[in-house]
Amino acid sequence: MASLLRRLVDWVRSRSPWMIHYCTACGAVEFPPLVTSPLDWERYGYMPVPSPRQADFVAGMGYLTRKTVKLMINLFRQTPNPKFVVAGCNCTATGGLYWDSYATYKRLDDFFTVSGWVPGCMPMPDDWTALITDLRRQIYEGLKGDKLKDAEEFIARVEEGERRWREEYFAKPQPPVNYAFKETYPECEERYERVKLCVTSVRRERLKTALSELKEKGFVLLSNIDAVDYPKNGVIELYYFVENKDDSSQVALKTFVPRSEPEIESVHDLYPNALFIEREVYEMMGVVFKGHPELRKWILDGNWEGPPPLRKDVDTATYVVKTFYGGDKYGR
Repeated sequence: MASLLRRLVDWVRSRSPWMIHYCTACGAVEFPPLVTSPLDWERYGYMPVPSPRQADFVAGMGYLTRKTVKLMINLFRQTPNPKFVVAGCNCTATGGLYWDSYATYKRLDDFFTVSGWVPGCMPMPDDWTALITDLRRQIYEGLKGDKLKDAEEFIARVEEGERRWREEYFAKPQPPVNYAFKETYPECEERYERVKLCVTSVRRERLKTALSELKEKGFVLLSNIDAVDYPKNGVIELYYFVENKDDSSQVALKTFVPRSEPEIESVHDLYPNALFIEREVYEMMGVVFKGHPELRKWILDGNWEGPPPLRKDVDTATYVVKTFYGGDKYGR
């Protein structure tokens, strides 16, 4: 009787696999057709649900950023037992297109036991249907559910290695400044008529003065701050792009900071959107903007603990191969 009841329970569960509606990455693009004809997943008892408390399984759909994995772990913990994990796309199995990305993990089964995989970039909607059909079969045959591995220990070990690299990187002496710079502001040293762009140079001590003058002349929009790293010359170039909304003319105001002292005044008081642009340059290139009220990570918060990843002497690809593939990128 107990065996018959168990088989009945497994049959019922296999006919109602509800998924937590959390789309981890680009693999989710193929999911909308599943809920429309002719695939219509409701025929299989499938339903996407907004809460993990009513879900049966979670799906990894594509690349696994650090934030994605941590959110998946939290959702998995809140899902009632028995609970299952499935994975789609090459990225969840090997890293896929993002195999050398410093901000992604490479295998979903480093964190969970996984009951089903779909290869491809991206898998087609009917591939996902086949996966769920196979999951239904496994549940009916008595699959006990997937488990969370020592995920927090694994994450902590990886992040500690990144912090050590950051400390070692900034402990190294920087090359001396060997850089020819000529101040040309307010004259244009380069002009591109087709896009109405004037490139001019100013020393960092006079940057805010020059930007204030340009703003008074109608250049009221700060469109971006670009950074170019020259490790052999010991400098990081900064380009402040401002635009005149009346005639669409632009000025690229070029300056530089030494790599040994990458500090410059914040311009958020002149251009409020610099609050976010400066934070991005800070985390990606390590440039410190003095006077910024909230200079901390923005994009990489929770995704990377190492040195500024876009500096040219920060070899993130080699670090990824060593950390996740045992030193052999072809063994992934």
